[in-house]
Amino acid sequence: MNAQLKKIWVLLLALCIGFAALPGKSHAMGEAGTFHVTPEFGAYGTGQKSVNSIITFGLSGGYFVMDGLSIGLEALAYSFDVRKIDRRGPVTNFLYTVASSDGYSNNPWAFGANALVRYYPVRTDKAAFFIGTGIGGLFSGDRIPYWENGGRGNYANPTLPVDVGFAVNLSQNVAFELTGRYQRIGFDNHGLDAWGGHGGIRITF
Repeated sequence: MNAQLKKIWVLLLALCIGFAALPGKSHAMGEAGTFHVTPEFGAYGTGQKSVNSIITFGLSGGYFVMDGLSIGLEALAYSFDVRKIDRRGPVTNFLYTVASSDGYSNNPWAFGANALVRYYPVRTDKAAFFIGTGIGGLFSGDRIPYWENGGRGNYANPTLPVDVGFAVNLSQNVAFELTGRYQRIGFDNHGLDAWGGHGGIRITF
């Protein structure tokens, strides 16, 4: 897992450097008609015992349809640190007893996407504050979570992010973005409440 994380991190850094090297003109933060992309890295805890933590990597992009209001998309890879809570008990095999696995993985990966809407109530040439929400989905080859509220989780879960964040200009078209996020993963009683956030380098065109 550590090798995969390093490769993804190096790729995100390379994207940031490449985008930052592109020629561009100065844009006011949140100006109508501008487009931005943000490679991002995030970390989350959960309100449930079945998942210890979540790490995310991804790329988001947005377009300002009017001053201070953007619509966009976000694509993410998720790595879950899952706690096995198996209520079915061990399996007895005549001479010995073994734990039932049922495809359990303590670090399952998942991929997902969110459609995002963000509003910037505070904007200057150097920084901006925003709030936002969206809707999306998450898909995995393992059930997320492994066990919660007396049952198994799902291979596909809807997601609902709620964001509060800010961006600070580093140059004429490059900004540092930091976002706090609550994200609901799954809308049934097996779902998760994830609390944390992500940071990234925003490139504006």
